[in-house]
Amino acid sequence: MRYIKIVFGGLLILFILLTLMGLLMPSSVTVFRSVEINAPADTIQYYTNNIAHWKYWINGADTTYFKQLTSSATDKDSKIALGSFTITIISIDPKHITTFWKGSSGGEQLNYLELTNNSNGNTLINWSFQQKLKWYPWERLSAMLHDKVFGPSMEVSLAKLKRVCEGTNP
Repeated sequence: MRYIKIVFGGLLILFILLTLMGLLMPSSVTVFRSVEINAPADTIQYYTNNIAHWKYWINGADTTYFKQLTSSATDKDSKIALGSFTITIISIDPKHITTFWKGSSGGEQLNYLELTNNSNGNTLINWSFQQKLKWYPWERLSAMLHDKVFGPSMEVSLAKLKRVCEGTNP
């Protein structure tokens, strides 16, 4: 019985320490990537501002479940299902699109996509995912891995978007 109390006390202290360490970390995490594409913004907007066309460039969209859930794919509140995520357009204009990604396991993220014309005729794409974190220690501590998990997938997607918009082969 004494050993059970010691083990329980040790686990409680460990949980409290991990919680305190987690509370020292930020309450949100942002993963950011960008790419410069040698194409006019109109060409890129065909793929970015119509979420039904995301299947042509989002990493994994060609091999996972993809379905348009609303009649429109270019208006506010338009939705698609992509794998285990439901993606909803929050706001959209020619240069900015904000979407809300909700996973089947309850994870929620905001996605910001911004197109900027450069003076050399190219278009710069800035893409970021932002996730608010709960106080749970495992969620706060796992935030350190978000860039390593989401970053490479974002890079592959942006490279694919670049190839599609520039008309180059993979």
